Amino acid sequence: MSDSWVRDRMQAGDFPRPGQTANEYVEAHVDFKVRKLATSGEGTASFEVERTRLTKEQADKIATANALDRKELASLPDMTMAVTSVIAVSMGRLMRVPAIVAKGDELLRARIEQAIQDALEDLSLTRVEESRGGGMDEDDAPGDDD
Repeated sequence: MSDSWVRDRMQAGDFPRPGQTANEYVEAHVDFKVRKLATSGEGTASFEVERTRLTKEQADKIATANALDRKELASLPDMTMAVTSVIAVSMGRLMRVPAIVAKGDELLRARIEQAIQDALEDLSLTRVEESRGGGMDEDDAPGDDD
């Protein structure tokens, strides 16, 4: 923007006079550009699309905030902490099973303990992608019945 262009916009009433805040100048410039797009016919479709997209984004943001406030949604860190806590409690309980079931039979206790440790190790090696239904090799993809 040149000085003369800005002066012309001020004289036309599109921009505030000198001495206003930077925010007022920015808002005036944005309003000017929006009006120019809306009245020129050029870019009207893209202006409407962009305005619709912005409105949808704002509505989604408010809906998400409301859902969080109503405790209908939880943040990823909160959910991760909750699941980690459940796993830790479950592992503790599972590791007490061998002593409870074996009732003094050390050989049986060791066998049960090993079986539980093997199962827990298998679970810990399960990849997230596999548990979510992804992570298949191309050879394993459904529909590849050769």
